[in-house]
Amino acid sequence: MATAAVEVLKKAVDIATIPADIIAKQMFPKAIPENQWHEHVKEFLTNSNDGYIMVETSTEDMNKIEELLETPKGFFSTPYMIKTKFQQTTDAIVATGLAAAGYQYVNLDDCWQLTRDSQGVIHPDPEAFPSGIPVLSDYVHSRNLKFGLYSDAGFKTCAKRPGSLGYETIDANTYASWNVDYLKYDNCNTDGTIPEVRYPIMRDALNASGRPIFFSMCEWGVDTPALWAVNVGNSWRTTGDIRDNWDYMMFNIDINNDFADKAGPGGWNDPDMLEIGNGGMTDAEYSTHFSLWAISKAPLLIGCDVTNMSAATLSTLTNPEVIAVNQDSLGVQGKKVAFASSQFPNASTEIVVANCSTSSKIEPKRLQWTYNSQDGTIRSALNGKCLSINNCSIDEGAAIVLNECHFNDSQAQCQGKNQQWIVRTSDQTVISQMNGKCLNDNLKHGPNVDAYTCDKQDHQQWLWNVTDGTVRTKHDGQCLTVLQELEVWAGPLSDHSQAVVLLNRGNSGSESITVKWTDIGFSNNQAAVVRDLWARKDLGIFTGSFTSPNINYHSVIMLKITPTRKQILENYN
Repeated sequence: MATAAVEVLKKAVDIATIPADIIAKQMFPKAIPENQWHEHVKEFLTNSNDGYIMVETSTEDMNKIEELLETPKGFFSTPYMIKTKFQQTTDAIVATGLAAAGYQYVNLDDCWQLTRDSQGVIHPDPEAFPSGIPVLSDYVHSRNLKFGLYSDAGFKTCAKRPGSLGYETIDANTYASWNVDYLKYDNCNTDGTIPEVRYPIMRDALNASGRPIFFSMCEWGVDTPALWAVNVGNSWRTTGDIRDNWDYMMFNIDINNDFADKAGPGGWNDPDMLEIGNGGMTDAEYSTHFSLWAISKAPLLIGCDVTNMSAATLSTLTNPEVIAVNQDSLGVQGKKVAFASSQFPNASTEIVVANCSTSSKIEPKRLQWTYNSQDGTIRSALNGKCLSINNCSIDEGAAIVLNECHFNDSQAQCQGKNQQWIVRTSDQTVISQMNGKCLNDNLKHGPNVDAYTCDKQDHQQWLWNVTDGTVRTKHDGQCLTVLQELEVWAGPLSDHSQAVVLLNRGNSGSESITVKWTDIGFSNNQAAVVRDLWARKDLGIFTGSFTSPNINYHSVIMLKITPTRKQILENYN
């Protein structure tokens, strides 16, 4: 039945270099069950001159397949949005050019539903949607856009409205009758069973409904869906909810990066919606946000008020070259490939707590520390730099960074006293000799570590392992970790080029960053055209590496690096 389809996929893998098991499970949308593949894919294979694989299907079926294979782009409302505002939003997506830029889904979040009738059929809130949901769906479709809804794999939604648990078939058929194109499926107020049990029930109901519906799993990454959801959803949240600030945004994309190899066409890692335009970050930080989501092949779902956007917000959201990276047909998620360390001697580096096993896969020395009781310094095994209170600040919550050691230096800021500590074995605290504050695992702001008034709680207690050099927080066992602030992210594209993001995630200053060809899969003698995607201009032809101009903190340069045509032919013929 599906033999020919699988053979097509295997041959595609040879060119695309995507793992065969990922392709085989994800190339066809979840809305087309495996036992129906033969109805959608004819046993025909064509090798085109440029190396792409063509699968012959009907035009209608191919459109369905392509739509569900792509990373979704669109808008997600806030809860409690009413009909009038939703229609205004739909109009704005068209009028502003967002629709022309490819944002096609207009999705309604929680609180649209209110009751079920005697047959179990869900009904909307009559005050918010007096004309019903089908009218809203028709309105969106009349603008050549797609319509999405929200539900929950529990008895009630997160806002205590009726959930779909126990009503999956009824709800899926209802959504199909309303011409719904996208379903966000949350994870509140459940019966206690694991997501691996509850989410496939809705998958099967959607499959049986007869309508292709993009299935967006929103179980917040609590059950590591990237490891099992490939046969269940079209996307899955890898993280908790995002917030409109730098720390939360970076925290989410760091977690998402851990699962880069689990994503592919038809099954995407989702670090949550875009906060661009909501006001909590600078325009530069929003450009960074968009760049990282784009290279990570994350869903691009706008979360701001599109009826009242700034020119900068619209420009960020509609950059065609950055969007093209996200929508590239190869569908390989970009990831971190290199990190700054001692080759950047003037760069301070943030200190965080992180999962010990995950971090050690990147660079074990980032987790290793030595304490010198004679001079009070705590030094990183990565580069010998000292654990420091940033800028000698005496404020509550002052950031902890890694800097060149300046203790007892009369010329240094605060004579280097911000780098001297007392490690007390009696209560397992680490106390600053400068201000008496404790090294603190800040539980409210992602993984950050700061200096805070001592409270004798377990988030200020640290367990030193002299055998492996790690320092673990007693609160949850995570490791004190050097978060190297200068990073290179990269991922392959279908034209044999590489998308690259050069990220300065430090909290001050500016630094240049070098991307080495060997870090992105090219040979040292490779000549390649380097293009700046935000500036939308070629920077020249480079061999072996490219070094950027200085990049401000919390900012990026996003590149497309393309081998010259002669070397492409040599490498791929």
